[in-house]
Amino acid sequence: MKIVIWTLAAPKIAAMQEALTKTPYFAEQELEILPLKVSSGISEMPITLEETMQGARNRAENAKKQEENADFYIGMEGGTTKIEGKAYLFWTVYVLDSKGNGHFWLSNMMEVPSVFEKRIYENGEELWPILAELTGVENASKKNGAFGAWSDDTLTRKDQFVLAFLSAIPPFFNQYYQM
Repeated sequence: MKIVIWTLAAPKIAAMQEALTKTPYFAEQELEILPLKVSSGISEMPITLEETMQGARNRAENAKKQEENADFYIGMEGGTTKIEGKAYLFWTVYVLDSKGNGHFWLSNMMEVPSVFEKRIYENGEELWPILAELTGVENASKKNGAFGAWSDDTLTRKDQFVLAFLSAIPPFFNQYYQM
């Protein structure tokens, strides 16, 4: 089974490899994972649920345009959204199959600390440079990310990739989605 993913980043590839081994749907399959760098077609710092979801969908669809012979295409995008006046960070994943069927899911959401929220929403800054500046960790986004920084590594960026994928894949296989 061939699965195309949206990124060339080693931590994201490792997260998808872990996610694929945790699901029973691929247990008996020989998997070929093809990483591709594809555009999200959205802003660098999405600040709405809708834009973040669109970025994930665009990545999966753009991956399918680059590599037409795969069973699944996985796109993921991180972003923030406001709910009841507070900002939350989350990841969304979109899984597209070779027939054009697609399903979304979201990761856990974590409240964005006010210093980050202000700079993202009022100043229009991206999260990752702010995170690097305030944590003093170079490439913090490539490590445990904001989830890790804000939870003392109780939750990590990788955890969010894995959980979002594991939530998006069942509609392709689970009997209750076939009813």
